[in-house]
Amino acid sequence: MIGDPGAATPPRLRILYRSHGGENAKGRPPYYSKLLSLASVVRAVRHAREAGVTAELTYWNDGPLPADRLDLMRATGDVVQVALGSNRRSYRAALDWAARSDWDDADLVWLVEDDYLYQPYAFHWLAQAAAVLPDADYLSMYGRGSLDLTSPRQAPRTHDRPGAADAPDAVSVGGATWFRGLSTTSTFGVRLGVLREDLALLRALPFSGGAWDHTSCLTVQGLQPFTWIHVREELLPFGRLPVAQWPASAARGVVHAGVNLRSRRSPARRRRLYQCDPICAAHLELSELGDTRWAVLAGEVQAWAVAEGIPIADQR
Repeated sequence: MIGDPGAATPPRLRILYRSHGGENAKGRPPYYSKLLSLASVVRAVRHAREAGVTAELTYWNDGPLPADRLDLMRATGDVVQVALGSNRRSYRAALDWAARSDWDDADLVWLVEDDYLYQPYAFHWLAQAAAVLPDADYLSMYGRGSLDLTSPRQAPRTHDRPGAADAPDAVSVGGATWFRGLSTTSTFGVRLGVLREDLALLRALPFSGGAWDHTSCLTVQGLQPFTWIHVREELLPFGRLPVAQWPASAARGVVHAGVNLRSRRSPARRRRLYQCDPICAAHLELSELGDTRWAVLAGEVQAWAVAEGIPIADQR
């Protein structure tokens, strides 16, 4: 199916960029830097504005940042400085801040983590999709698994082939094909009215432990994140785990049982997550990079940054 991006007015994009100065021990490609990732976002925002999209950047900085990144942020958006100390606290506080804003319910909030690389057209295509797909409550530009709509909500699954290959109701908008997705990371878009309605749930789910971003995506869609067999094993760890681990296991079981029950949303509250093919942003972890085009893009962003006077060293 082909959608007409000119048939509807794109929503205002409210890009909320969550950043902190530290690094983790994850494997990274040789060209990785947080300044490079930031420059790719600035470049994509500029491209979207040139295409007629209203896009505003707010930087949500947890703790001190290096001067080069902070200087670029101050030159390209509004900076909010916080001291929260963890990804979970930063995420929950950013959700609260967006929900309490005077922004319109129709605006699309894009929550950004600071280690992604964006294609220059990413936000333009995102805005086009949000305009053409009014049933898209959540949108992601990263993620490859299309939701098998025939799978039961108690055991949701993806199609075998990645992307939109097997998605029955995929919609082509501009340069991408958008399809119902199963899950994504903590970098995603959500219509502000939906965020306000789902706020309490979104704030609670990071306490489910483990891959709470995956758990969140399933729960808001009314899909059950945990099997009841798994929950039972956690609630009854006797003989399976050392005695010292029983209380923690039982506590996880209680939480996961509660999440399963919260996923039983009424049909009117079951959200829809759409993803795009090809992906427009890549998580810069070696375990998740699928091909060499991102190295090429990194070189293009680095060249653009140099031309703009942004001091990014070539690390390829």
